[in-house]
Parts: sequence; structure tokens; C-alpha cells
Amino acid sequence: MLTASMPIATTPDQVWVFVSAPDGAVDVVRLAYAPGSPRFVGLPIEAFDPSAVLPTYSPTGELVNGFRWATTADVDAYAYLF
Repeated sequence: MLTASMPIATTPDQVWVFVSAPDGAVDVVRLAYAPGSPRFVGLPIEAFDPSAVLPTYSPTGELVNGFRWATTADVDAYAYLF
């Protein structure tokens, strides 16, 4: 089972989470948010472009439909999820 840290904001427009596995492996993901819903996903930087304006798959540049990068305001609005 994976364990996630509390969201960490590096700027108001960039929210990250550390994810750890039982074997001690740790990775970082950038949070994406589905506007109008309490849905967040953590997108690993190995497969997604964290510097793109919107969440995109690194290999193809294809957008992650229905999501945008999460902001601190999004996290604050749904703080009970974290």
C-alpha cells in the first residue's frame, strides 16, 4: 500500500506530494485537480510533464482530460480529503 504525505506547496500554483512504498521507495508527484469535484490525482514526474501549463503525458504531450494542476486554493477548499 502506498502512503502519501500532506500536500506541499512550492508556490500557490504548484502542489506536490511525497509517496512512499512499504519497501522504503519514495517518489514525488504533482497534484492535479478536476474542477468542480473533490477529485485529485497525483501524477508522477516520470510519466507526466510537471512544467507544462496543464497536465500532459510526457511521451505524447496529450492532455490529461478533465484535470488541471492543483493550486493551494483547491487543496484548502477540500482540506478534509487530506
